[in-house]
Amino acid sequence: MRTTHAPEDRGPDTSETGLDLPELAPPRWNRHGADVAGASWFRIARRMPVLVGQAAALAWRSGPRDVVATALFNLGSGVSTAWALLATTSVLTELFAEVPTPDRVAAALPSLALLALALVLRGGCGALAGRAQARLVPKVVLAAERRLLRDATSVELRAFDDSDFHDHLFRSHTRGCDEAGALVRQTTDLLTSLVGIVAAAGVLTALHPALVPLLLLAMVPQWWGAAAAARMRYRMILAFTEGRRRKYMLQQLMTARESAAEVRSFTMERRLLAEFDRIARRELDIHLGLATRQSAVRLVGDTASGLVTAGVFAVLAVLLAQGVVPIAVAGAAVVAVRVAQGALSNALYAVAGVYESGLYFSDFTAFQDEARTRLPRPGLAPAPAGFERIELRDVTFGYPSGEGCALRDVNLTLHRGRTVALVGENGSGKSTLAKLLSGLYSPQRGSVCWDGTDLAGVDGVSLRERISVIAQDHTHWPLTARGNTVMSSTDCPERFARAAAAAQADSVVAAFRNGWETLLDKRFAHGVEPSGGQWQRLAAARSFYRGDDGDAVPLLIADEPTAAMDARAEHGFFTSVHRHAHRTGATVVLITHRLASVRMADHIVVLDRGRVVAEGSHTELMAGNSPYRELWELQAAAYRTPPVPQPRTP
Repeated sequence: MRTTHAPEDRGPDTSETGLDLPELAPPRWNRHGADVAGASWFRIARRMPVLVGQAAALAWRSGPRDVVATALFNLGSGVSTAWALLATTSVLTELFAEVPTPDRVAAALPSLALLALALVLRGGCGALAGRAQARLVPKVVLAAERRLLRDATSVELRAFDDSDFHDHLFRSHTRGCDEAGALVRQTTDLLTSLVGIVAAAGVLTALHPALVPLLLLAMVPQWWGAAAAARMRYRMILAFTEGRRRKYMLQQLMTARESAAEVRSFTMERRLLAEFDRIARRELDIHLGLATRQSAVRLVGDTASGLVTAGVFAVLAVLLAQGVVPIAVAGAAVVAVRVAQGALSNALYAVAGVYESGLYFSDFTAFQDEARTRLPRPGLAPAPAGFERIELRDVTFGYPSGEGCALRDVNLTLHRGRTVALVGENGSGKSTLAKLLSGLYSPQRGSVCWDGTDLAGVDGVSLRERISVIAQDHTHWPLTARGNTVMSSTDCPERFARAAAAAQADSVVAAFRNGWETLLDKRFAHGVEPSGGQWQRLAAARSFYRGDDGDAVPLLIADEPTAAMDARAEHGFFTSVHRHAHRTGATVVLITHRLASVRMADHIVVLDRGRVVAEGSHTELMAGNSPYRELWELQAAAYRTPPVPQPRTP
C-alpha cells in the first residue's frame, strides 16, 4: 500500500545539482509514521494499558530488583510530596496564627523541620529511583538485543532470501531494541508523574474538597500546551524519517572502509557531499520551523495558563474571603496546584512517548513472532554419524524471490570417499545444490538422504557439525588468524598444524608480524588485510581443521575455493584436497569453473538450468558430445590459440 506523506517527508530535490541516486533511496521500513503523526489522545489512551503491560513485562524479565526499587522509590517520592504539602499547610497555619511573631515562628519550627525532612526524603527517593531506572533501561536494551540476535541466528537460512523477513529484521534492529528501553523509561516517567498528580490531588482533597475542581481547571491549559508541542515534535521527526535514513546512508558511504576506495577512484566526494548538504539543509530548515511553531504554542499555552492560574487564585481569594478555606489552606493549595501542573506536563510528554515507543516496540515483538514460525522443527533426531552414499531423489528447490526453480527434478548419488565435481555455467544450480548437500536448505520437493535417512527429519545443527564447507563467499571474520581457522571447534595443536600446512596457510601467516595471533581487520590497531588468495587459503585451513575432528567429518564441500589463487597455489590446494579425502575417507564435493582441476575428480556432474544433464568421469564425458566437452574445449582453446598480434600505433 502506498503511503501519502506530508510535504516534509519528500526526499531532497536533486534537480538543481543533477544528482540522481535512486540506489540511495530509503527502504520501506517506517511503517508507523502515519500511526504516530495522526494519533488522537483517545487512540493513545486505548492502547496505553497494552503498552504499559509490555513495558512492565520486559522490565521484569530484564531486572526485577531494579523494577521493585523504581516502584518503591517513586512511591516514596509521592508520599514525600504529599507529606511536604501537608507540612507546608502546618507551617502556614502556625505563621498566620493570631499570636506575637516570635511565638508564631517558634510554633512553626517543628513543622518546618518536618517540611525539610520531607523535601530531603523526596530528593533522596527521586535520586534512588533515577538510579534504578538508569540501571534498568540498558538491561532492557541488552535483553532485547540478545533476543533479536538469538532469533536472527536461529531461523533457517531460507529466511534470509525473503525480502519481507529483511524488512522486519531491519525495523526491529534499527528501532525495536532501542525503543524497548525507551518504552520502559517513558512508562516509568509516566507513572512517576501520575504519582505526583495523585499526591497533589489527595492533599487538596484532605484540605478541602472544593479545591479539587480548581486543580483540574489549572491543568487544562498546561495539558493543551504540552500536547500540542509534543504532536509537533513527533510530526517533524516522522515526516523526515526517510530523509534522515538517506542522510545516514550517505554518511556510511563516505566513511565506510568498504566504499572508501571507489569513492576516491570515481571522484564521488563532491557529489556525495552535495547530496548530504542538500538533505542536511532541509532538515535544518524543518528544525528551525519547528522551533518557531513550538515557541508560538508555548506563548499561547503560557498565556492561557497564566490567565487560568490567575482565575484559580481569584477563586481561592473568594473562598478565603467567604471563610470557606483558611489562609494557610489557600497557600498550601497554591503550592499543590503548581506541583500538579508540573507533574501533568511531564505525564503528557511521557504518554506520547509511551505510545510512540510502543509502536516501534511492536516491530520487535512482531519479529519474534515471525522468527518462531521460521525456526527448524523441534525434537528432531540427531543426524547419522556418517554415510556410505548420499542420494538426491527428485529434488526441486526455488528461492522465495520467485525467480523460478534453481534445481528441478535432480537425481544424484554420491559415494563415500570419492571426489565429485559439479560443473556448469553460471546460474546452473551448482552452489544451490551444494547448499542442499550442506544442510543449509531443504528441498521443497524430493529428498536428500544419507543411507536412506531423509535429512529433512534430522536436527540441522548436528548435521552441519558433520559437514565441512569452503564457501564461495566466505566471511572475512574480524578475528585473529588462529580464530579464523579454529572457529567454533575445539583447539587441537596437531589438527591445527595439519590443516594449516594442507591449505598452505602457514606460509601466508608467516609473513604477518604477530603470526597466528594477528588480527585480520585493518580497521583496528595492528590489524592486517590479507589478499583474496590469502583469505581463500585461510578459509581452506578452517575447512580442513573442521574436517579432521576426531571422527573425521564425512563430507567436505568446496565452492569455488581457488577463484583468487594463483596457478601454483591452486594446484597445491587441489592436491591437498585429494590427499585429505584419501586420508580421512571423506566425500569431497568440488565446484569450480577451472576444468583443468576437475579432471582429477572421480565423478563429474554437469548441470544446466537446474537439471543434471550429464555425469561420469572426465574420460567418459569427453568421449561424447556433452556440454562438459564443449566447456572443456573452450577453456583449452584459450591456452592453445596464439595471441593475435596487435597493429602498432604510428
